Amino acid sequence: MTPRDNLHEAEEKRIRQVYAGRDASGKPDLYAWYKLDALFNQCRFRTVAVSLMSSQGIRDLSQLEVLDIGCGTGMWLRTLLEWGADDRRLHGIDLLEDRIHRAKVLCPGVDFHIASGYHIPFLSHSMDLISAHTVFSSIIRPDLRGTLAAEILRVLKPDGMILIYDYRISDPRNADTVGIRRAEVRRLFPNTSIQFRSLTLAPPISRIVAPVFPLLAHILESWFPFLRTHAFHLIRQRSLEN
Repeated sequence: MTPRDNLHEAEEKRIRQVYAGRDASGKPDLYAWYKLDALFNQCRFRTVAVSLMSSQGIRDLSQLEVLDIGCGTGMWLRTLLEWGADDRRLHGIDLLEDRIHRAKVLCPGVDFHIASGYHIPFLSHSMDLISAHTVFSSIIRPDLRGTLAAEILRVLKPDGMILIYDYRISDPRNADTVGIRRAEVRRLFPNTSIQFRSLTLAPPISRIVAPVFPLLAHILESWFPFLRTHAFHLIRQRSLEN
């Protein structure tokens, strides 16, 4: 095993421990289906995702080979199925075995693997769309974020598209995540064209406002960009954009 492999293994172990502690703390309950603020954020997530994808001329998802990195239980892939994607062309990888086992139950036709983003188990230039949602922010070391970005570019088709949704600011109370700003995305994906859209009303505000005044939550997110904690980045090879 090389020193680089040791680094990958150590970081993967750390991430598994972080999520195990998160699950034990009950924090996932904050995003339960019956939480109205979580529903509000999901609606905004979908709206911005559709806007970005349609801006690239995507109308028919059924012919796209799609890979979701850090897929969890497959929520994003289930969304793509609702929008017309072919389950035989959908693929998801995640480090956490329990997430993958649950994803296979919820999406029986989708191809899921327990795997690392440092060694993506797919051929080079095989994917039309690769997504990674709240993945890069979970990787503390900048060099290992670079390893993941390089693997994504390896697997992406020359005319493919990358869609990243992640924290754009760091939380000083959470040492296990790091904000992924536009400059970092440019560093990770040089010589690409990047569209940026900030979104997601800060959770402490959203949890108070959205369940009672959803219109006010929408206004706050729309009019006050500094209250948005996340961002979408749509990435394409620059040479193919010209």
